[in-house]
Amino acid sequence: MTQHRTYSRIPFDATTTVSQAGDHWPVQLVDISLNGVLFEQPAEWLINPRQLIRIDIKLSEGIHIHMDTRIVHITETTAGCKCEHIDVDSITQLKRLIALNTGSDEILHRELSALIGEHTSQ
Repeated sequence: MTQHRTYSRIPFDATTTVSQAGDHWPVQLVDISLNGVLFEQPAEWLINPRQLIRIDIKLSEGIHIHMDTRIVHITETTAGCKCEHIDVDSITQLKRLIALNTGSDEILHRELSALIGEHTSQ
């Protein structure tokens, strides 16, 4: 089965925490894109898949990417989340991260256009 992804997934390792309803779990980030994240599920976590999950990715001291996400797929070991909301500072950091890792402004602009189109059609 061929998958056509709109967004480049960037394998990335950073201190990452997921949280929901006051509970927090450290997780191993697998990859990140303009549209969401994939992470390894923590050993013991209880989440409500219908509620938003907050992702906090620490890039360096004082520099974080925060996004509110929804689970879109889950396996025994991983969870994939789609970004529902991201603040201006976080999207700026994420765009910089994507640009540095794809090495192409053209890819970044194409993906940003797709993201904007996705959100304006909702």
